[in-house]
Amino acid sequence: MKKSVSDNIRLIRESKNFSQDYIAKKLKVTQQAYSQMEKNPDTMALYRLKDLCKILDVELITLLGEENTYLQQNYNQKGGNAATKMVFTNNSEDSKDLYERLIAELKEEIVFLRNKK
Repeated sequence: MKKSVSDNIRLIRESKNFSQDYIAKKLKVTQQAYSQMEKNPDTMALYRLKDLCKILDVELITLLGEENTYLQQNYNQKGGNAATKMVFTNNSEDSKDLYERLIAELKEEIVFLRNKK
C-alpha cells in the first residue's frame, strides 16, 4: 500500500525534526491551520505546496510520493563533517519497521564516529 501524501509530509517533516509550529511560522499561518493542511494536503493551494517543498527541501514529486524520498542531513562534528542519509520508500513497509531500521543505522554510525576519534 502506497503512503498517503499526508503521511509523506509528516514523515519528511519529522525526519528533519521540524515541528508543526515551526512549519506554520515559516508559512505564516497558525499551527492549527498548518495541522489541517498536513492532514488534508489535497485542499492545500499549489503555492502552499511549493512553499512547503522549499521549507522541507524536497521536490514536489517527492512530497506527492511519486518517487523514493531521499533526505540528507549533515551534522557538524568536531574534526569534520559527518553525513546521515535517510531513505523513505513508497513500499508497504510499516513505518515502525522503517524507524527501527533507521535507529539501528544511526546507532552504527555513532559507534563508527566515536571510534574514529
